[in-house]
Amino acid sequence: MSPAVITLLVLAVMVALFVSGKVPLGLVSMAGALLLAILGVIDKADVFTAFSGSTIILLGGMMIVGQALFHTGVADMLANTLVKMTGVSENGIMIATVLTALILSSICSGVGVVAMLLPIVIAMAMKAKISVSRQLIPLSFAASVGCNLTLIGAASNVSTAGLIEDMGIPFLGFFDLGKVGIPVCIAFLVYYLTIGKKFLTPGDTSDPEYLKEYTEKEPGYKFSPLKGTICIVVLLALLVAMVFADKSFPMYFIAALACVILIATGCISEKQAMKAVDWPTLFIVGGMSAVSKAMSSSGAGAMITDLVTNMLGQNPNKFIFLLFVLILTMLLTNMMMNTSTVVLVTPLLIPIAVSLGINPVAVGVAICVAASAPFLTPVGSGTNTLVIKPGNLGFRDFFVPGVGLSLVILVVSMIFIPMFWPL
Repeated sequence: MSPAVITLLVLAVMVALFVSGKVPLGLVSMAGALLLAILGVIDKADVFTAFSGSTIILLGGMMIVGQALFHTGVADMLANTLVKMTGVSENGIMIATVLTALILSSICSGVGVVAMLLPIVIAMAMKAKISVSRQLIPLSFAASVGCNLTLIGAASNVSTAGLIEDMGIPFLGFFDLGKVGIPVCIAFLVYYLTIGKKFLTPGDTSDPEYLKEYTEKEPGYKFSPLKGTICIVVLLALLVAMVFADKSFPMYFIAALACVILIATGCISEKQAMKAVDWPTLFIVGGMSAVSKAMSSSGAGAMITDLVTNMLGQNPNKFIFLLFVLILTMLLTNMMMNTSTVVLVTPLLIPIAVSLGINPVAVGVAICVAASAPFLTPVGSGTNTLVIKPGNLGFRDFFVPGVGLSLVILVVSMIFIPMFWPL
């Protein structure tokens, strides 16, 4: 049996376990990665490579920063301010949450945005006495959608641009992706304030005990204006630094530096910082990173792409080809990390587009937009895995509202991509 087939079979079992909800997601992710290593699909070291990588450091660092917002009382203060502005209605808080996430994720890591906003959104929902869990799915999805506003909104956008330009094809300017990104964001907001809201899990599935532990201050600890000010300054500096992050000072390094400052100044203790790290989430990301590598190295992803390409024939309709690019990339990004997805599909699909006389820039834009649409599974993106534990969310909580949102993005993309980049 070929490595590609083995990988697809293991992935199929993992998906079934994800859907069942009977086995912890972190356990499924790590078991899948370990099994692929035992079967020789990936090296044993590859199972743990992600745990020393930048994504894990960024996730853990931002979790600590988020917890510091609670321990200094900053989250409560910001939540009170926003609730006064938005009111206590579910729609009002959802609008504030979504708009903030959309704007910030256009220039910052989506994972960093969710980790930064998570404590504030939880505090807002608890202050307003509305469902916490129903606010977290829109938050997570908005952080992915907002990546379409600029070319640096997601690492997958930058990777796609680099791969296309390496082929000698001029791609996009900084704000060009926003031509389709803005309509996508508007459609996203309208969807969640109307139809999409009805598909969110009714009631509140969040675990009260977990939220109590997540939000409680240290016993006997009184709010210090000095520490609160330090926390706000660090948060603002972190946001600015992430906007201008480069190879010299990458985002994961900046997040780690922020943690050191917060612990050194007493805004959060070392013990509290360790408790703030949600280890199951890190195991999900680490395990799925290894599975994603297996999809690429084994040829499983290429097998899926080749199969669908052969089904399209030699001379497919240009619009059908664009739809195919969007759907294929969307499906893969729910099984692989978005950057891994674009690294797989871009070198395969762009040459095919050129050979068929289809505008490769339009295809590249479709890849960018679809790679930022991991709405069908809880493990499609780090933005999703971050909200699983606080919201006590399962596969259904993502898939049901995610299907509708995926269709909305498909429709908007099929309208606006050919409009601005004729096929």
